[in-house]
Amino acid sequence: MSKLRKISAVVMALILVLCTGYFSLMSTTSAWFYSSGVIDSGDSFVFGDLSVNTSFNSKSEVVFDAATKLADEEEVLFDEVVNVEEIVVYNSGTIPARIYANAVNSGSGKGFRWFFYSDVTAAERGVKETIKASLPELTDEALNTYNLGEDGKSGHYVLLNPGEITTVKIASWIEYDEVAEELESKGTLDSYDIEFTLISTQDVDSAAER
Repeated sequence: MSKLRKISAVVMALILVLCTGYFSLMSTTSAWFYSSGVIDSGDSFVFGDLSVNTSFNSKSEVVFDAATKLADEEEVLFDEVVNVEEIVVYNSGTIPARIYANAVNSGSGKGFRWFFYSDVTAAERGVKETIKASLPELTDEALNTYNLGEDGKSGHYVLLNPGEITTVKIASWIEYDEVAEELESKGTLDSYDIEFTLISTQDVDSAAER
C-alpha cells in the first residue's frame, strides 16, 4: 500500500500590491502584504506582515519502505514506495499567484529525490506516470530542471487564481543505486529528515527567491 503523508495547510492572503523597487515599473508606494502565524497546532497557516513573497515550511522525518529507480520504466512498485506530501493551498487575495516548491534532505541519507505536482497535473494518473508525462526523459538532470529550473530559482509552478483552492503534492523517493551498499549490509533504510517548502509569488517570471 502506498505510504501517503498528508499535511493540511492553508497558504493565505496572497494580496500583491507590488513591492517597492522590486520591479522597475512598480509604484513606489506598493507592497505585498500577508499575515503570519500558526493556528490549530500547526496544521493550518495564516500569513501576515510585509514581504516580497511568502513561504510555508514543514519538517518531517520520512521513513521509506524501500528504494526504487526512476529511470527504470518497468519498475512496477514505484508508486508503492513513494512518499507523498499533500498541502491544501488557498489564494484569498485579488490577483493570480504562483506556487513553487522545494524539498531538502538535511540528514545524511543518500539518494533522496522529489517531484512537485498537483491534482490537475496528475489527471488521475499514478505518481510514476505523472512524472513520465512531465519530463522529457527520466534522468536526474531533467528532474532537477523541472523542479528548480535551469537557473535553480524557477521550475514547475502551480498557478492559483484569486479565490481558488487546490491541493499541491511533493512526491519523494530514494534512488536504489545510491543506497545499494547500505541495503545489502542493513536491509533497511534510515529515516530521512526532510524540509518541505512552498513559495508563493506574483505571476511573474523570476519572482521566486529560493
